[in-house]
Amino acid sequence: MSANRVTVEERQAAAEEVLERELRRIVDSGEYGEWFRRMSLFHRYTPANSLWIMAQLADRANAAGIVASYRTWQQLGRQVRKGERGIMVFYPKPYWVDPATGERVRPPTSAADQARFQRRVSFGIGYVFDLSATEGEPLPELGRPAPEQAPRELADHLDQYCRDHRITVEIRQLREGLSGYYQREGDRIVLDAGASPGERLATLAHELAHREDPQLVAAHVAGDRRYYAHNRADCEAVAEAAAHTISARFGHDITGHAAGYIAGWIRGDIDRFKQLHERAGQVTRQLLPPDQLDQVLDAARTETNSRASSRTTRAGRSR
Repeated sequence: MSANRVTVEERQAAAEEVLERELRRIVDSGEYGEWFRRMSLFHRYTPANSLWIMAQLADRANAAGIVASYRTWQQLGRQVRKGERGIMVFYPKPYWVDPATGERVRPPTSAADQARFQRRVSFGIGYVFDLSATEGEPLPELGRPAPEQAPRELADHLDQYCRDHRITVEIRQLREGLSGYYQREGDRIVLDAGASPGERLATLAHELAHREDPQLVAAHVAGDRRYYAHNRADCEAVAEAAAHTISARFGHDITGHAAGYIAGWIRGDIDRFKQLHERAGQVTRQLLPPDQLDQVLDAARTETNSRASSRTTRAGRSR
C-alpha cells in the first residue's frame, strides 16, 4: 500500500472521528436548531456529504459555510490560499465492465456497446474548500431576508411549489393544538386560521415534508395505510427537521418551535439522529430550489467538469 493511500485512509478515519464527536455534541447539547440551520447551507449536497462537511467545519470559527472544489473556485475568480485545509467529500466514479470477462472497458460510444456493457459506480475521495479559505472576486449576494414573522420569499416559494404540484391548500379554524395536516388522498393541506402567518408557513413546510417523505410515499404506494400510525414519531421528526432546514434557508428561524420536538424524538440516540439527517435531507433537496449562489456554483462546476471530460477524451484518443 502506497504512502499516499495510507494518508487518505488516515484522513478518512480522522474525519469519521470528528463526525462522531460533533454528532455526540449536538445530541448531548440539544442544539438541533443550529444543526439544521447549517444543514440548510448544504442542501445541494447529498445528506451523507453534508454530514461530512458540517462536521469538518465545526472547529473552524471563521467558516462561511459555502464550499466548492479548488477548480470551481478558480472558475469563480477566486483562489484557495496556500496551506488551507481541504474538506473531505465522497464523489461517484462511474465505470463500465464487460460482463463476459469482468474487465473494465472504455465508456461505450454506441448503442450496441451500451447494451452489452454494464455501468457500475465506485466512490472516490475528493476535497472542497470553504469560502473563508479563498480570496479573489466577490460572490453574488444571497439575498436572504433577516428573520421576520413571515418572510415573503419563503411564502412565495412554498405557494409556488403548491401551485406547480397542484396541491390544494386550505386555511380554516382547527381544534386547539392542531396546526395543520396533510391528506394524501386528494393531495390537500389544511392550515389553522388562528395561527400567525409565520406559524402557518412553518406548518406548510412541515406538511409538504410529509408529502415528500420517501418512507410515507413508499408506504402509500404499497397500500400500507397504517405506516404513519406505527411510525408517527419518526415521520413527525423528519417533517419538523425538514421544515426547520427549509425555513432557515430563507431566514425564518423556527428553532423555538422545532428543536424541542426533535430532541424529544432523538432521546440521545446518535444513530437515530443520523437516520433523521439522511431522510430529512432527501426531503429538503426535493423542496428547496437553488438560489442565486447555488446557480453560480453549479454553472462553475459544470464548466470545470466539462473541461475535465474534454481532457480525458483527448487523452483517450491520443493512445
